[in-house]
Amino acid sequence: MPQPAKPARLYLRPARDDRDPVWVILHRGVEHSTGARKKDLGQAQEALKEFLASNTEPSFGGGHPHQVLISDVLTHYGDHHGPHTADPERIGYAIDKLVDYWKLDTVAQITPARSEDYVKWRTAQRDARAKKSKGRLISLYTARRELGVLATALQWCFENNKLNRPIAVKLPESSEPREEHLTRSEAAQLLGAALGWYVEKGKIKRDHSRINRHVARFILLGIYTGTRHTAMLRLQWSKNTIGGWIDLRSGVLYRRPQRSTDTKKKRPPLPLPPKLIPHLRRWRKLSARYVIEWNGEPLTGHIRRAWTTTRKLAGLPASITPHILRHTCATWLLQRGVSIYDTAGVLGCSEEVVRRTYGHHAHDNLKTAVAAFSRRA
Repeated sequence: MPQPAKPARLYLRPARDDRDPVWVILHRGVEHSTGARKKDLGQAQEALKEFLASNTEPSFGGGHPHQVLISDVLTHYGDHHGPHTADPERIGYAIDKLVDYWKLDTVAQITPARSEDYVKWRTAQRDARAKKSKGRLISLYTARRELGVLATALQWCFENNKLNRPIAVKLPESSEPREEHLTRSEAAQLLGAALGWYVEKGKIKRDHSRINRHVARFILLGIYTGTRHTAMLRLQWSKNTIGGWIDLRSGVLYRRPQRSTDTKKKRPPLPLPPKLIPHLRRWRKLSARYVIEWNGEPLTGHIRRAWTTTRKLAGLPASITPHILRHTCATWLLQRGVSIYDTAGVLGCSEEVVRRTYGHHAHDNLKTAVAAFSRRA
């Protein structure tokens, strides 16, 4: 009977010629370098942990938390459910960071204290995307969202019989709902800057080299439909399995890809606003596949740089991020007397989210209700 293969292990390779002894990883008869010399055992052990984490097939055994690796839970969730989520790229990025931290820890090692340690570890890191500012620190919101991915992965594995019990993950307190939105003059400034217009010494000027028409499309779509910015960047002109699509014949925006399942972040179809339709018809003639594109390619992952350029040209503060378009859509609807129910339908979220985040803008809608006390029976 053949002997079972030995697990990967550290081996101190003896000195060769003029080379010092070094630690290597032996796996199935092959040596893998750790880059650690004899005295650097700790470094070699860390290299072994990383090797095992990246070369171990997900194994759930009996589903007991002491037997299941957190990395296996995340890998299985990412492979089997990640592609069907609203934002697969963001899920994948979060999983990479979570695996970096938890390494070979088991599910049983998830505690409130470890979750707090993760937040401290993550918020001490720099955001590689912020290259011009040499990388701003990762926000508490980002760390919380990543722990949320871990919590969702654990629950999904429990529901699919990979874990024999549910596991709770302590999330840091959420920040207060963001209330900032664009005024109509600020929206006009931003849209004008996307088309190259700016004000200098009290005079209105235009710089054709600074025109970002794709950002102009992004702004109009965001304000008129309240669609999340990642979903806007995937919009196409025909049915597809990558993102949503716009049906100009029926006048409907479908925010969910074909054959995809819905998620907590609802993506319901939305009738196209009449003011937006003429723009869409013109854009259709000027683009190939995507509603927002540059040289025929989608702008996924590249909108922030163009957005920053446009924002600065408009003279608006750094707090004006792409997500503010969704806030602006919701705020303007409520300020115009649209009900919380209908506003939630436009945004594709629950009434509770609208009430909690934007409810203070709906106070005017209650005037009719409270006026009932002043009317005669």
